[in-house]
Amino acid sequence: MVGQPQARVVQALARALQARLDEQGLTLRQAAALTGVNRQAIANLLAGVNWPDVITISRIEDGLGVALWPGGTVPASVAAG
Repeated sequence: MVGQPQARVVQALARALQARLDEQGLTLRQAAALTGVNRQAIANLLAGVNWPDVITISRIEDGLGVALWPGGTVPASVAAG
């Protein structure tokens, strides 16, 4: 991700996700169950291994009831509706 300005967005998503998991006291398995996103995909996002696609981000936001996208105040699927 070095040298790509978009990496800052992915890093912000990961920070927001980690903060939400910490706030709710959720494990990766619990987060996966709530969101329908594979536990390893969540772990990879948090570790900066993979860049998530829009569907993955939306599922995580909806499942946890939080906006992860920088500047978002509600999950994007709610804002778009």
